[in-house]
Amino acid sequence: MGKLILCAGTTAEKPYCFKLTGTPVYTIEELCYYIYHNLESVSEELFNQELIDFIREELGLKERADFLEELLKKKPGIKDLVVSILCSCDLYDKTEINQLLAEIDILFRLTPIQRKKRQADFCLSHHRYKEAMKEYLAILNSREFTDLTSEEYGDILHNMGVLEARTGAFMVAADKFREAYERNHKESSLKQYLYALKCSKREALFEREVKILVGDRELLKSMEEELYQTLELSEYTSFYAEVVKLSELKENGKYTEFYERLNELVKQLKIEYRKDSI
Repeated sequence: MGKLILCAGTTAEKPYCFKLTGTPVYTIEELCYYIYHNLESVSEELFNQELIDFIREELGLKERADFLEELLKKKPGIKDLVVSILCSCDLYDKTEINQLLAEIDILFRLTPIQRKKRQADFCLSHHRYKEAMKEYLAILNSREFTDLTSEEYGDILHNMGVLEARTGAFMVAADKFREAYERNHKESSLKQYLYALKCSKREALFEREVKILVGDRELLKSMEEELYQTLELSEYTSFYAEVVKLSELKENGKYTEFYERLNELVKQLKIEYRKDSI
């Protein structure tokens, strides 16, 4: 789970798996840690019998599960459930729990559309790209999108541009970044717009947009350095080396080995893609 957690309780044979991220938890400490750091994604999952059964049957915390079950019948707020679960072990102290409760207050002061945006951002940050794009499109196609600020709207377009760029659709990504910059006026969107133009080989448009949009020569210089470093580093990746090897095999007429390595590369790419799409 990205952090060493000292677990004193029972370790489950069958983990509870959070649906949005696919993350399994085996102990009460891992459960508390996940809730504490992923509040936006777990709020709905705290209101289900499956989690209570896991706490009772797999973790052996019958009294805590019974308490949560009774609490659930009273239709509690998210705070009550979070506190009840976090107090099941000593992973977090009173100060840390109060800090989380303050974060819950901030979260629920957001408008419904702002919460949806945060949920989509969460999907993006956890490599749930299909879900993220689906959520962003749903937001922009909803009636409530007018509740977004210009900056929030631009940030959504920026993230959609990131998703398009990941699929190699650089021309589409460039359009998203350009519109994002018009709305949020952020340097990050401007830079990604110009990078996307470079990647889509629209050199003339790139030069024209640089003259129009980039008044800071230091910014342009830093972008050129970043591009150079990125291209240089790409030559050291395993996939890049494999593509070079494939080209050599084809040029030398070694077609049997070429197709064998090509098939193996495709398998590896599929594995990587599926990991990102889980």
